[in-house]
Amino acid sequence: MPLGLAALTLAEAAPSAPTLTGDGFVQMLSKPVPTDNYEYLQREKAYSYLDGGRDTAEGRIWCDVNQLKTPDLAYELAGQIAKLPAAERKKNASALLLTLLGRAYPCPPVTKAKP
Repeated sequence: MPLGLAALTLAEAAPSAPTLTGDGFVQMLSKPVPTDNYEYLQREKAYSYLDGGRDTAEGRIWCDVNQLKTPDLAYELAGQIAKLPAAERKKNASALLLTLLGRAYPCPPVTKAKP
């Protein structure tokens, strides 16, 4: 195998690091009442990250039955992630969030119309 192909194969085989881990999501929400701009921005970034996942998967992976508010949901999910084993918390935050949303707020089964 030519060296260029070998390098390409190795690069493709390496797992990519997630943009945000479960631990990172929990850390961003560690200060419910921010005391400075950095903490405020971290919290707002966590809210925005969650909103992106919510919008993408709502109606397919999970269903919002009561118009859940982002801050309440963010802290609920961060608390659940914090209770996971360390190895799980190192995983992609979006995958963890969607899994937890699907478990807590599943969509009702789709019934087929009778002919």
